Amino acid sequence: MKKQRLLIIDDDKDFLQDLTFMVRDDYECVTATNAEKALHAVQAYNPKVILLDLVLGEQENGLDLLKKIHQFDDSIPIIIITDYASVETAVKAIQMGAFDYISKSPNRNELRLIIEKSLKHRSFKLMQDSLKEETGLPFYTMIGESEGMLDVIEKVMLYAKHQSTVLITGESGVGKELVARQIHLHSSNNQAPFIAVNCAAIPKELAESELFGHEKGSFTGADKRKIGKFEMADDGVIFLDEISEISPEVQVKLLRVLQEKEFNRVGGTSTIKTNAKIIAATNRDLSEMVKKGTFREDLFYRLDVLPIHVPPLRERKSDIPKLVQYFVDIICDEMKIPAKKCTSEAMELFQLYDWPGNIRQLRNYITRAVIMSPGSKIDSTHLDPAIKKNVNPVLDDDFVVPKTWEEMDRIRKAEADRASRAVEQRFIEFIMKEYEGNVSKAAEAIGINRTNLHKIIRRVELLDSENN
Repeated sequence: MKKQRLLIIDDDKDFLQDLTFMVRDDYECVTATNAEKALHAVQAYNPKVILLDLVLGEQENGLDLLKKIHQFDDSIPIIIITDYASVETAVKAIQMGAFDYISKSPNRNELRLIIEKSLKHRSFKLMQDSLKEETGLPFYTMIGESEGMLDVIEKVMLYAKHQSTVLITGESGVGKELVARQIHLHSSNNQAPFIAVNCAAIPKELAESELFGHEKGSFTGADKRKIGKFEMADDGVIFLDEISEISPEVQVKLLRVLQEKEFNRVGGTSTIKTNAKIIAATNRDLSEMVKKGTFREDLFYRLDVLPIHVPPLRERKSDIPKLVQYFVDIICDEMKIPAKKCTSEAMELFQLYDWPGNIRQLRNYITRAVIMSPGSKIDSTHLDPAIKKNVNPVLDDDFVVPKTWEEMDRIRKAEADRASRAVEQRFIEFIMKEYEGNVSKAAEAIGINRTNLHKIIRRVELLDSENN
């Protein structure tokens, strides 16, 4: 593991030499003897911790320097170096945001303990800043004993032991972030940060700054240094969800990180090393994007080192009973209501439905069913009408049981056609949402002519109007 970099600021060169000698086996040290050199070092060397003597000479005030450093980058913990005569000033510095203080003649073990505590504080603060951007989604354990899920679990346990890049593929809603978090959880470095980034949610003009950070003054509005997601991840994991959505410019930067394990902040000149493990995820076919020239081939091969494909829920229906009861228990606990059970009829309907929205949709529908069921049982009457409508025509209120073979054959064909149209309708809804209503992009993605896609959309819209 790389040594963390310390910046020691003191106008006494002999003291600087002695303190550097004391900690050089554990840390990489940079020194500065005045405020001007200190501010330059903060910008040029990206220290993780600063040791600051508040008495820098007659003309310079350590408290003013503390304030200037925090205005530039408030993520760096600052440890005050003080003697007994200036303890009161050190306390004032802590009130201004310093992390802690040490004496002018520190014990080596005591000093190392304070530095390690400050590093953990920095890491925790960066994680907190990142978590503020998340929506508080729960991340459950992996549930399932189907062949597809057993394969996923086996790879999670294996890949957790290695630092190589992981690429998780699967439809929207299958739980790709859950898989990424499980890899981190089962790794030996699971106390390090896990930083999740939704690449599709970042405006393209801000993507580079979000991922790699920026320096103060690097562009309009950059009033202070910003620590990027890669720097937040430190020795932990950075999870790049919807990796297919990053721009060609950011793809180049990401390729460098994968190849060289280093990057620069926007507007910065100093190189920052990273030991973060990269886990990427996508619901699109990156190999097809490579063929179309929308995703770099060299980046794809750098990402596709340890692949995991998470199967859609319709391909592992044997897992549904356990998933249903698991979510029922979780939701009842969250709502602080007595536990509920599903009837066999309701469970059969859950298993017959195809779940185009996968696990995310399943959880939403279960939440609805829990709320709709007043007692301890969830039966078919409490389920969303969509589940019953598209699963079995016998459940429709207006369905007439056939009395002859000819009538059965006619109804069977009609129901098969209706089921086909329903599948088509759900597919069109999904693909148009995926491409934000852009017919040209959607047609290109699914490999059909734009005119033909327009015809299908009109047919689906006609079907909607007939049903309504």
